[in-house]
Formats: sequence, C-alpha cells, structure tokens
Amino acid sequence: MVLWVLLVLPWVFALILVLRHHHLDVAAVTVLVAVGFGLPTLWITWAAYRGPRRSGAAESSLPLAQVADRLAVAVGRQWEDEARVRRLNDPWPLPVSWTAADPSLTDAWDSLVRQAASGDRSPPPAAELAGTGGELAGVLARVPTGRLVVLGEPGAGKTMLMVRLVRDLLTRRDPGGPVPFLAPVASWNPSRQGLHNWLATRLVIDHPALAAPPAAGVPEPTQADALLASGLILPVLDGLDEIPEQVRGQAISQINEALRPGQPLVVTCRTQQYRDAVRPQGGREVTLRGAAAIQVGPLDAGAVRDYLSDDAAGPAARARWEPVLAVLGTEAPAAQALSTPLMVGLARAIYNPRPGELAGTLRDPAELCDPVPPDRRAVESLLFDAFIPAVYQHDPGGRWKPQDAEKWLVFLARHLERKIASPDLAWWQLRRSMPRAAAEAMDVVGVAAGVAAGVTAGLGMAAFVVVAGARVLAGVVVGLIVAGGVMAGFPAGLVGRSSAEAPARGVRISAVGGVLAIWLGGVLAVVVGGVLVVWLGFVLTVGGVLVAGGLVLTGLAVVPGDLAEAASPRAVLAHDRRAALLLTLAAGALVGVVVGGIAGNGAGIGAGIAVGVVAGAGVGLGVSARQTAWPSYLLTMGWLASSHQLPRSLMSFLADAHQRGVLRQAGAVYQFRHIDLQHRLATRQ
Repeated sequence: MVLWVLLVLPWVFALILVLRHHHLDVAAVTVLVAVGFGLPTLWITWAAYRGPRRSGAAESSLPLAQVADRLAVAVGRQWEDEARVRRLNDPWPLPVSWTAADPSLTDAWDSLVRQAASGDRSPPPAAELAGTGGELAGVLARVPTGRLVVLGEPGAGKTMLMVRLVRDLLTRRDPGGPVPFLAPVASWNPSRQGLHNWLATRLVIDHPALAAPPAAGVPEPTQADALLASGLILPVLDGLDEIPEQVRGQAISQINEALRPGQPLVVTCRTQQYRDAVRPQGGREVTLRGAAAIQVGPLDAGAVRDYLSDDAAGPAARARWEPVLAVLGTEAPAAQALSTPLMVGLARAIYNPRPGELAGTLRDPAELCDPVPPDRRAVESLLFDAFIPAVYQHDPGGRWKPQDAEKWLVFLARHLERKIASPDLAWWQLRRSMPRAAAEAMDVVGVAAGVAAGVTAGLGMAAFVVVAGARVLAGVVVGLIVAGGVMAGFPAGLVGRSSAEAPARGVRISAVGGVLAIWLGGVLAVVVGGVLVVWLGFVLTVGGVLVAGGLVLTGLAVVPGDLAEAASPRAVLAHDRRAALLLTLAAGALVGVVVGGIAGNGAGIGAGIAVGVVAGAGVGLGVSARQTAWPSYLLTMGWLASSHQLPRSLMSFLADAHQRGVLRQAGAVYQFRHIDLQHRLATRQ
C-alpha cells in the first residue's frame, strides 16, 4: 500500500498543476521525476534491507542448539513431504533388509570400540548389524562410533533407506542434538572443496536462513558453518559412487580428516565401486575410519508378491499379475529384475492403475515374462523405457503430452550427463546447455546494448555541460565518465560467461558495484560543481542517490529468515527473481533520475527522459545480471522454449514430474528418480 501511494501521489500533484497552470516547465518536471522515482525506490530498498535484517538478526541471536532444533523441524517437513510424493508408505514400505558387509572393507570391531572410547561415546559390546525395515536407526545407535557405510547393488533401495533413516533419527532426536542432513554426494568435488565447505554450501542452498551469521562470540561466518563446527549436523552422504572414480579414495581420506572423534556419519555407495575405492588392485588402500558397514540385500520374493498384489487395488488388476507372480523366487529374468525396490516401483507405476485409470488401458505385465526376455538387463531396459510414457498417459488436465514430456526429460538428462556431470538439476545451470553460437550472439548483443546506452547517455550529458556554459573539453570529460559508467553496467552479455553461476542471496559489492559507485561520484561532483540549476530537484535527487545508493551497494538482504522452512527450486527462483528486480529498480531508477534530470535541464524534457531511461535500464539490467541468475535464466528459457527443447513453464513441468515420481527433490534441486533412469534417458536415440 505504501509503495502504491508513493508511486501515484507525485503524478496526482502533477495532474493538479497541469489543470491549474496548463503546462510544466523543466524545473517542475525534474522535481516530479526525482520525487516520483526516488521516493518509491527509497522505500522499496529500505523495506528490503530492513525486513530481512530484522528477522536475520532475530535468528542470529539464537543459541546454536535452538538453531539446530528449528533446522530439525525443516528437515522433518522436507522428508515427510518427499516420502509422501515417493509413496514410500503406499500400500506399505517395502521391507529392505541387510546384513553385515565384508569385514575386509572396514576397521575391525575392536578398533571401533577403541576409537569410540577415545571420543564422546561409551562403547557397547559387539552388535549384530543385520536388520530390516525401520531397524537401521537402532543399528546405527549400536555402532560404537556412530559411523556406518551402507552398501548395495544399483536400485537396491539405499536412498529410500536413508530417507527412512533420517525420519527415524529425527523422531529419536533429543532437543539440542545433532540434526541428520541427507546430502547427495554427486555435487561434491573433493579435489577442489573440503567436506565441511561443501556441506555448508549445501546447507545454505537447502536452508537459506543458515547463511545468517551466528550468535555473538561464535567465530564461524555463518550458522551453517557453526552447526558443522559444533557437531550439530549428522551428515548422511548418499551416493559416493556417483562422484568420479579417480577421486573416491580422496573423498574418503577427506572425510577421515574432517570428522572429529565421536562425530557420527552415514555413507552410501554401490558395493563394487566402494571396494574399488578402498581396496584398489595395485593402488593405495584407504579405510573410512571408525565405520561399520552393512550390505543391502535383494527383496524377498514373497514380499514383492504381496506388495504388487496389494497395490493393484482390485481383483481384475491383481489377476493381470499372475504370470509375473508365478515366476517370482525363481531364476527367471523377470524375477531377478523385480528383486530391487527400484524395479518394483517402476513396475507398479507402469502396470497398476492410478485413480481414474482403467486397468484395461494399461500395458500388460505379462510382457515381462512372455516372451521370455533374454536376461535381467532386458527386463530392466523394458521397465525404464515404458516408465515415462506410462506416468504421462493419464493426464486429466491434458497439459503435457507423453511424447513431449519424454523429449524434454531426455534433453534434461543429456544436460546433466554432458554439460553438468552431476545428477543435480539446478535451474540456474541450464544456461550451460545454450548452443555456443547462441551464447556468443547474446554476448555480442549485450556488449552492443551497453555501448549504445553508454554513447547515448554520454552524448546527452556532454551536450548539457556545453549548453550550460562550460568548455567543450569539460563536456567531453563528463560525457566519457557517464558513457563509461553506463557501459560498465552491462555485463559481457546477459547469458555470457560473466553472468551469475548461482542464485543470489543478496547484493554484494562487486566490480560492477565499484564502477557504479565511482560513476555516481563523478556525476555528483559535476552536480555539486554547479551544472544542475534546478536546486530542489538537485536536493531530492542527490539525497535519494546518497541514501538508496548506499543501501544498494552495501547489500540488499533477501535471504528468508525462517529456519523452519526448507528451500525448494521454486522458492530459490522466487528469491533470486526478487533480488534481480530490486537491483534493477534501485540501481536503474536512481541512475536514470540523476542522468535524465541533468540531461533534461540542458537538452529538454524529451531528451532527458530518453537519456534517463536508457542509462537507468543499462545500469539496472547490467547490475542485476551480474549478481543474480534470473536474467540469465529468462533468456536461456526463451531460447530453449522457442527451439522446443523445453516447455515454456519449466518450473511447473518439473514440479509436476516430481509429483508423478519421475524426479525427486533434494532441497533446492531436482534429481531423476534414479541415476540409472537418467543414464537411460541420456542415451535415448
């Protein structure tokens, strides 16, 4: 409401003046523009600056134990929602079971007891590691060091087991205790980033409020760093096999160095990949210190039979499974394939009807065993290929056609495989899939626009200085100052190499900010020198620049302040977009008012408005493109949607794919349901 009043009120006064006096002179227009743009900009900047700072200050004053408690609430909500989307309890959780892993891959139990005795834990006697279902939290509690490696074959259910473990650990957690944090390891490059730095980055992306500084007296720069340093985060590192083979051993060594005695940890990995990392033939052996290991086994045939029958939800749908159920527990390819939660989940999505579907309209599960596929891999390939068409077959809204959805998902899978080399689908990284020619063309457009804006603004300022009575040389100098400032406002293309690589948490002083500050200083020096003759406009404009410009350059804090809220891809995009718009408005409006007001006094109202708009747009867009990812994302999506490689409403499509079970959400990014599904789509012809 305040914003609208500040926007409308000056123009109401202008209308009254016109009705009374039938005209406005240059001085009146300058004052009107200064007030009309300066006051709303000041209010928006101040509100954006003070609001998050107040909430951030309140969060920063919390003791770390309370910060951990609020983080636990957010983590619990996040994985409760994800468990619902993944239908982990529908009709009931698949009973994944495990046994103790090969003891040659870990420290001996006696060594674990000795290491625990030197830490904060009191060592229990030797424990039986085998278990099933929801018993993993109890098994972890019996390990003296609290460190566990979970091994298994592809699709064995390791990630789903970790989701269940996190939820169970949160249920058992005492107030002020460590918070389990499930982090996919694929985005970690141990050769470039330490474990704690990477975990702190993941924590801030998934829970933006943790970017706030901790309470007074805590030396760490952010609450995320402070929680890690205090041992209040229990890392659950999922998918060690998804980082490059040559750095897996280095990753384990870094984990050993980063963890303190008594600090718990859970790591998942495929069995053979873990063996190759810790016991390489002819290479340097490494052991994850103080960790026990379990091996996830295949599903029980009886449990699979009951699960698929119960999920069928009716006699007719259940009868369709009879040929498949008859071979479960044998060596048939279909039985071997349906021994993992991944393949059972794909099968139920393909062959069991969802609400509103008729069983007769679906594919027949008998195709899994008649004709008999040559081997297990053939059955798995059939399930992967049938999955996407099946989940998009029933679409009451008719928004996504199966063939279009599959084409877009193939593009995204190839983007992750070939451009990102990571399973994390982050909207701010889509620009890497732009064709090189298109990116270079946009670079050229960005530079050309910057040069055009700079020349226009520079000529306008130079003309005014000369008209005001100064020497031509002074006009040239002032014109060059303005032209250089405007051109510096544009990055080298809004999608080019200078654009933001990650979503913005706020505005920081950067090279562009420094150039902008110098340029504003130069303009103000000219103004103070007596060039501007409309003194009321001078006072309002310069006052607005000094106050709002100082706030812009010191930082617009847009990080949300509620620790009990987890980030989502849409939320991260919304915050980055807000930062981009605030930057564009604050920097652009202020610069436009100063330049337009000065130029208008010398060259007329029309020229002043034109110069102000060009200069303000140039600097505003340039600054926002440098420090936020949203402008780059907009241009990238414009190109990819116009070339039919992705839908125009990408975020809606991704959210819908998540609800259908094609994607899973890991904090601020999406991932494919399973890495093997991503691989299969990426190699689709």
